[in-house]
Amino acid sequence: MRTISDTAIVLGATGAVGTQLVTQLSQREDVANIILISRRAFDVLLNFPDAITSKITHQIIDFEQLEQQAKPLIPAGSVAFIALGTTQKQAGSKANFRQIDHGLVIAFARACKAAEVSKLGVVTAFGANISSVSFYNRVKGEVERDIQALNLPSVFFARPSLLLGRPDDDRFAEKLADSLLTPISSFLPASVRPISTKSVASALIDVTYDAENTDSSLVLSNGTMHQRAVKD
Repeated sequence: MRTISDTAIVLGATGAVGTQLVTQLSQREDVANIILISRRAFDVLLNFPDAITSKITHQIIDFEQLEQQAKPLIPAGSVAFIALGTTQKQAGSKANFRQIDHGLVIAFARACKAAEVSKLGVVTAFGANISSVSFYNRVKGEVERDIQALNLPSVFFARPSLLLGRPDDDRFAEKLADSLLTPISSFLPASVRPISTKSVASALIDVTYDAENTDSSLVLSNGTMHQRAVKD
């Protein structure tokens, strides 16, 4: 019978998908400890009102030294999730965006490799491809490529389409698309249909803890995540 560590690590916990990951992980009986790694302090009770916060430990590190400082905080054999991400507008430039969405993500993945995590789940994006004409999708494709090159024991990539349930931020285009597509979403193919942050987190957790997987690398497409959400 498979045994999975009762400790989960989350990078990007206060983001839209990260919040759902923390909340849902805390509600599982087989998860006893959740370690949140971030660059700044925040109120755990305020950020995760539906979580069992007694399971949560918050570690603040210097992201300029993310790999070095995160490694000793990650117990061997634990399960890790990366839900870190920003927008080019928030980052201020393409270079800053790449440093966050690629540089920091890869640094943490390297720390996970060095700490010998058993499984790693990573949120990328629908259309992630190193050859994409979209800078955003190209960076996400590079993230997948470079994490796969680390040869972790088991890694899962979630590629969500338009995210529903995202808190207010500066993503005007996504807000507009949300308002236009949500009323007709049930008529759209599952492969492109908007998906809730809850469903993305649920699919990642399901494939990590509950599904039988023999592949060392797995991509969760938008359609696959919708199918997994049916049973929720």
